[in-house]
Amino acid sequence: MLTSYLALAGLAAVAAGVTSGRPYGDLLYFGAYLSIVVAVCWSAVSRRRSGDRMPWLYVAVGQVAWLAGDAVYPISTLLQRAEDGSASAVLWTIGYLAYGAALVAMARRRAGRWLRPAVLDMLTLTVASSIVIWVVFVSPYLAELAADPLGAYLYVMAPLGDIGIVAGVLLLVLSPGRRTGATRLLLLSAVLRIVADLGGSFIPSIELAIAVSTGVILLSNSLLVAAALHVNSNELTVAARQAPTLHPARVWFLGVGLLTAPAVLFARHEYVEAERVLLFAATLATAAFILARFATALRSLEQAERTLSYRSRHDALTGLLNRTALGDELDACPPGSTVLYLDLDGFKTVNDTAGHAAGDTILQTVSQRLKAAVRECDLVARLGGDEFVVVLTGLDSADGIRVADRILHDVAMPVEHDGAWYTVGASIGIASPATTDTPWRPTALLRAADTAMYQAKRLGRGQWILADTPA
Repeated sequence: MLTSYLALAGLAAVAAGVTSGRPYGDLLYFGAYLSIVVAVCWSAVSRRRSGDRMPWLYVAVGQVAWLAGDAVYPISTLLQRAEDGSASAVLWTIGYLAYGAALVAMARRRAGRWLRPAVLDMLTLTVASSIVIWVVFVSPYLAELAADPLGAYLYVMAPLGDIGIVAGVLLLVLSPGRRTGATRLLLLSAVLRIVADLGGSFIPSIELAIAVSTGVILLSNSLLVAAALHVNSNELTVAARQAPTLHPARVWFLGVGLLTAPAVLFARHEYVEAERVLLFAATLATAAFILARFATALRSLEQAERTLSYRSRHDALTGLLNRTALGDELDACPPGSTVLYLDLDGFKTVNDTAGHAAGDTILQTVSQRLKAAVRECDLVARLGGDEFVVVLTGLDSADGIRVADRILHDVAMPVEHDGAWYTVGASIGIASPATTDTPWRPTALLRAADTAMYQAKRLGRGQWILADTPA
C-alpha cells in the first residue's frame, strides 16, 4: 500500500511540475497538496499517536501554514485584491518554524539522556551550513536586498528556514535510535525541501526553476506523509536504549565545520568589516561547541572507565568487594589483621522454596548488616553464593571474636520480603596470625578461616570457630 502511495505521489509531483504556471496545473498542485495536509492532520490526531502526538502536530501545523501561504496569492487574485506577499511570508515562516520544531522534538525523544552530544555536534555543523548558505545565497545580494526590506525577507526567508530544517535533520541523524524506512523517508523529505528552496538559484530559467521547485516540494511533502503512515513511524520518537558511539566520520565532519569560517575568511578578502566579524564569531562558536563536545566525550569515557573498574571489583548484587578485589586488598592489609569467613545457614532452603527474589533480598540485607557491624576501614566481600569474608584490618583474634558474636546476632534477625519473613543463620571461621605466631600470609589465612567455618558447620552451625594454624 505504501509503495503504491509513493508511486502515485511521484506521478503527481511530476505532473504538478510539468503543468506549473497553467490554471489546471495550479488546481492539480493545490488538490494534491490538500490531500497531503488532510493525511498528515489525520495521522497526527489518530489513536496510534497517543504517545508521540506533539511532534506530528508540529508537522501538521507546518503543512497547513505552507499550504495557506501558497494559496494566498491565487485567492487574492480571484478576489481581485492586491497582495504584497507579507501574508504569505508570515504563513511560510510559521511553516518553517513548525517543521524545524517537529524534527527537533523527534530528535529529543529519540536521543533521551544522550541528547547533549548530539546537540553540540548539530550546533557545530549547523553553524558551518549557515556560513555556506550566507556566502552563496545572501552575501552577494546584500546591496540589492537592502533597498527592499519586504523583498529581502521574502528572499532570505527560505534560506533561513532551511537552516532550521538543517538543524533538525542533523539532530535527528546524530541522535541514537533505530533508523528504518520511516526515518529514511522523513530525512529524504527534509533534504528535498532544502533542495527545492536552494537549488532553484542554480537554474538559469525562472519558469524552469519554478516548475522544478513545485514538483520537488510536492514530492517532499508526500514523503513526509509516507513517513507518518509508515508502520515503523514510532521509531522517530522512541528513546534509544544504547549509548551512541563516536563514528570516525563524525570527527571529520566536525573538523570541516570548524574550518568552514576560517576558510571563507582566507579565500575572500572583500567582505565588509561586519561580515568578517560575523565569520570570526562563527569560528569562535564552532570551536566552543567542539571543545564542549570533546569535553563531554572525555567525561563520558572517564565515567565509563570508573563504572567498568567498579564492576570488575564489586559484586553486582550486593555491591561488596568480589573475590578478585579481596585478594588485592588482602595483600595491602597490615600484618596482624583478622579474617572472618562466613557461610549462611539455611539460605539454600529459603532460596529453593521462596524463590531467588527472596534469596537476593536476604543476601542484600546480610551484606548491609555485615558492613554495619565493622569499621569503614575494614573489608567486606562476597565470594559467591552465600559465602562472605570480613577482614578486620589491624585487629587481633580477640576483636575478631567480638565482631563474630555481633555478626551472628545481626544475621539471625528476620528478613522481610514481599510480606513474608525469613530467618537464616551463619557459621563463621576466624583466623589471625597473632594467635598462631605465623607470618602474614593472606592466602593461607583465608584458607584457614574457610576450614574453621566448615568445622563450625559440622559442630552444629550458628557459631564461630577460631582456626588453630593457617595451613
